[in-house]
Amino acid sequence: MLKCNEVAHLASDYLDKNLSWKESFSLKIHIAMCKHCNRFIQHLRLTINCVRGMEDDLTSSDNINHVLNNLPDNNES
Repeated sequence: MLKCNEVAHLASDYLDKNLSWKESFSLKIHIAMCKHCNRFIQHLRLTINCVRGMEDDLTSSDNINHVLNNLPDNNES
């Protein structure tokens, strides 16, 4: 069975469906038995979904210009 640190290492690939069937199966068994890893996977999934929903907003030229215009000037002390 996987250890919690192994689950954390594989979590993104699991959610992106980039694991072998054996790794995926092992991870599913672990998160079924470990409430902490289950919660971690749920939070990671939520975070990924939120970021994916914001991608268009984050890359719009208006937002990029807003960020660039609000960066501190390195020449100021």
